[in-house]
Amino acid sequence: MIRTSEGTAQAEGAASDMRDLLPMKPSASGAISRDVTILVTGFGAFPGAPTNPTEALIARLEKLKPRLARLGIRLELAVLPVVYGETQDRLATAIAQTAPDAILHFGLAGRRTAISVETRALNRLSILRADAAGARAAQPGIVKGGSSVAKSRLPAGRIAAALRHAGFPAYLSIDAGDYICNQTLYLSLTQSAVPLVGFIHVPPLMHQKSARLMPGLVPPGRAAQRFDAARLTDAGLTIIRVVAQAARKTARPK
Repeated sequence: MIRTSEGTAQAEGAASDMRDLLPMKPSASGAISRDVTILVTGFGAFPGAPTNPTEALIARLEKLKPRLARLGIRLELAVLPVVYGETQDRLATAIAQTAPDAILHFGLAGRRTAISVETRALNRLSILRADAAGARAAQPGIVKGGSSVAKSRLPAGRIAAALRHAGFPAYLSIDAGDYICNQTLYLSLTQSAVPLVGFIHVPPLMHQKSARLMPGLVPPGRAAQRFDAARLTDAGLTIIRVVAQAARKTARPK
């Protein structure tokens, strides 16, 4: 399902010591815990963001899949279109095809300067913002009559703590926005039985020029002091480690 690719050397350089980032966890008997499957998604471009760092992140993770598999972590990767009308079907298909133990979404938050671990999704959509196909949401809610709030099912506090320990600016967020990121999280939480589901917002990378971003976004220079593509990949691996550890505790044998 990958739509982009980057150089293998770049991807390997971003995770030169993956065994430290993603240690296998032996059981009490000394045996290695069973493999877990994590569905990891990013997004393509959308109005105001002609390049999306999460799309590149998925491409870099694709290069690392064999090494992660040797550590007992099977990644299923997808780049989702930023289109209101396609989100539900794309998610349902991806979940049905991969039967994941956990779902981890990544999206761009252009106004933020740190990684934000979302703790909830709201049943709301902006009817003013156009998607990548030029369409607007048909209604201000995601699911008519649905619950107003859906809580993340990831260990958000442990993820944020692990990121900060690794040197990344990170915090917990209660606002996933009112665009397709929030829609994706809400639908994943309310329309799937996957035990671990959550969303990570990342800031713009240093190569993204402010002139290319939608008006009002933080000038990327502020975020660029801490994030480039390689650093984002390392942050992604840190998050995957925490999610994999949680999945091994909650997932049922297959």
